Amino acid sequence: MRISRVLTPPVGVLLLMASSLLASPALAAEPDAGTVDRRTDFAWQGATYDVAATTALPCPSAAQDPENLVCDHVTITVDGDGTDPLVVSISSPVESADFDLYVHDAQGALVGSSANAASDESVTVPDAAGTYEVRVQPWLVTEPSSYTGSATLGARERGDRPSASERPPRPKKYDAPDFSDQMWGLEEIGARLAHETSTGEDAVVAVIDTGVDVHHPEFEGRFTAPMSWVCPDGVPVPCGGYENVDDGQGHGTHVAGTVAAADDGKGVTGVAPDATIMPVRVGDDEGSIVGDLAAATRYATEQGADVITVSIGFIVGSGPVISNPVAPLDDGWAEAVQEAADAGVLVTLAAGNDGVPWCGQGEVWQDAALCVGAYGTESDPAVYSDWGLEIDVSAPGGGVLTCDGGIWSTVPLDLAEVDSCTGTPGYGVKAGTSMATPHVAGVGAMLADLGVGGLDARQRILDTARSSGVPTAPAAVTGPRLDAAAAVQP
Repeated sequence: MRISRVLTPPVGVLLLMASSLLASPALAAEPDAGTVDRRTDFAWQGATYDVAATTALPCPSAAQDPENLVCDHVTITVDGDGTDPLVVSISSPVESADFDLYVHDAQGALVGSSANAASDESVTVPDAAGTYEVRVQPWLVTEPSSYTGSATLGARERGDRPSASERPPRPKKYDAPDFSDQMWGLEEIGARLAHETSTGEDAVVAVIDTGVDVHHPEFEGRFTAPMSWVCPDGVPVPCGGYENVDDGQGHGTHVAGTVAAADDGKGVTGVAPDATIMPVRVGDDEGSIVGDLAAATRYATEQGADVITVSIGFIVGSGPVISNPVAPLDDGWAEAVQEAADAGVLVTLAAGNDGVPWCGQGEVWQDAALCVGAYGTESDPAVYSDWGLEIDVSAPGGGVLTCDGGIWSTVPLDLAEVDSCTGTPGYGVKAGTSMATPHVAGVGAMLADLGVGGLDARQRILDTARSSGVPTAPAAVTGPRLDAAAAVQP
């Protein structure tokens, strides 16, 4: 949702817009319903607005708005087996027009939306089945305008391929050494034992960060719904497509690898090695957080993420070794996190790397999310971690003194400098609560795969965590330690 939407136009203008729309209702062109399957697409000509018309009202259902006075409505029926994605798109030839797209399931629940600052909108509904109601909102129409819509299901015929931004990227072929001996964090939380129960296969984890290397072989075939709030010049924000979430900094790829790097005998292994990653980019290639965290969190929730993990700090931290991007406080983010929790999403947040006796996420963490502290090895402790009673749980975040004491994970294959610890392109060693948090997100993915999500998953993780913490100051600890093996037990 664009920031400009919270601005209220002058009362007279708003009333004029509303009265004009009601005085000249949009007449939806036929057909206003259609069916799609793997061989047959559906296209329609949208409603025509022949006067200046704008509505800031939420789109009601077709039953509530049978004359299309507020929004245009189209019903799409999917004739398929529920394994293919439904792609719904709209576009207007009028450059000044701005129509927004919302897709609801048969029960009226929102399953996807697109609200760019133009009218080239697209929504992908994974594993589509049944009937969907498309609602098109005339956000800003200042001259006679209409739009065209289309819906496509799943596999396309040869010669009718989706665009590059819609296709999952092909991974680069690279044979990395096996770094299993360096994965002390997996052993510490009992992840290998937990894999006998779940590997997170049916779970989606949204990584809100600096992006993810979408060509890294550790994630082959396991990406969905990419979205970025860091877009090329001239491209409306947010921008979809895999090319716009590619990570040029490294932090987000490292987080994603800890969550879900493949268990294939090469490189590293994630806590939930079969989980799917939803790359949501809010950080640029310099590590600065420039995107709208609240909007990114709501996007991940709307797109069906089971877990949202955010390793972004709010207090200026301890420098480049402990790489924890810093964002300004966002008054709307706490509400977005609460909305995610209410929708059944587990949210994991990095506590911070400032060694202070509280959770660095402020009001955001509360009871809607897990605030995650870090610990290291006995010889290389995580002396940087925020600590105290506000820390919900701790996980391996690594130390800063040795290569062996850090967290080994993925980094972009084409980073200019190869990590001195791994000596291998595509793999690096980092430390921080940023590295601890995706361990918890990986356990959340395994729980989601087992049908335990949201606040229930949060409570399961808390209930099964080991009570012994790591002292970082007199009488203070970084929280009970994550126990993956215990968490996945019924």
